Amino acid sequence: MRREINGIAYSIKNTMRSRRVLIAIDSGGQVTVSKSPRISIASIQRMIAEKFSWIQDKLREQASRPQKLLAQHSIEDFKENKENARVLVNARLLYFNAFYNCDIGRISIRNQKSRWGSCSSKGNLNFNYKIVFLPTELADYIIVHELCHLVEMNHSKRFWLLVSQIIPDYKERQNKIRLF
Repeated sequence: MRREINGIAYSIKNTMRSRRVLIAIDSGGQVTVSKSPRISIASIQRMIAEKFSWIQDKLREQASRPQKLLAQHSIEDFKENKENARVLVNARLLYFNAFYNCDIGRISIRNQKSRWGSCSSKGNLNFNYKIVFLPTELADYIIVHELCHLVEMNHSKRFWLLVSQIIPDYKERQNKIRLF
């Protein structure tokens, strides 16, 4: 449900694990407040009023930036590029899995707003179709990252060690991908 206070439209997301209130502004300028269900709407409204200047600054900042690739999505683009993404992902997974030798479950290509990839506990790998628009080095980073989750389902030191065996400059690539 969208709400508004002082001209700032926002939505509230109740999360049981939340210990504090978080205000997030996505690349499309949407303001979302994540909170515990115990925190009242009145408290949220007070917080937004207190953070009014900060929120406005962030909204102006977002509006001046070029829209990120992940934020852009249309059904037509997805339909046109889904199979190209599948071909790319399957080829690169085959290449990198020659090193890791993981059991891969289902591979899905999706139209996601905020993720480049994910891995399920069943060994299924999901990739955003927009991976085809990335430079090869960044697409490879995403594919290796998700492949390594088949071995380590976390972001522990052991996970990053696995990633670094193929992509030693993974930190640099991680920073670059945030620009997209």
